[in-house]
Amino acid sequence: MTFDLADRGIYGFATSEHLRFADLDANGHINNGSFIELLENARVSYLRQIVRSGLPRFRLVIGRIEADFKRQMFFPGSATACARLVEAHERKVVIGQGLFDSDGHCTAVQKVIMVSLNEETHRSTPFDPAVRAALEKLAVSKDGMPT
Repeated sequence: MTFDLADRGIYGFATSEHLRFADLDANGHINNGSFIELLENARVSYLRQIVRSGLPRFRLVIGRIEADFKRQMFFPGSATACARLVEAHERKVVIGQGLFDSDGHCTAVQKVIMVSLNEETHRSTPFDPAVRAALEKLAVSKDGMPT
């Protein structure tokens, strides 16, 4: 299933983020690195509150981050950072994300490939079958949320 990550309607999970003066760059707009941090807050919250809920313990590490910056944001202000599962595989998942300004315009989209990690060997490992089934269900849902 393909999702338009710039479409706010595909996300059932979002965090409200406060833009800080410290997030500004020399050009007077919010720094691209701050976009990544805002999206990280949403991704970590989504994983903790939604994805891992009720499942056996599993560890994920970032294998790749791919971000597209679409428009500027300015201080003062706020943003909405969204996250959802868009793909689930044997050893990895893909988290899709969108960042939206206070007017609802998409300012950035991001795909994060997260790899299942064995805590003892620190190597990639297949997901437990129950975990993988739950991840697959979230990835095909209309909004990345449990039904």
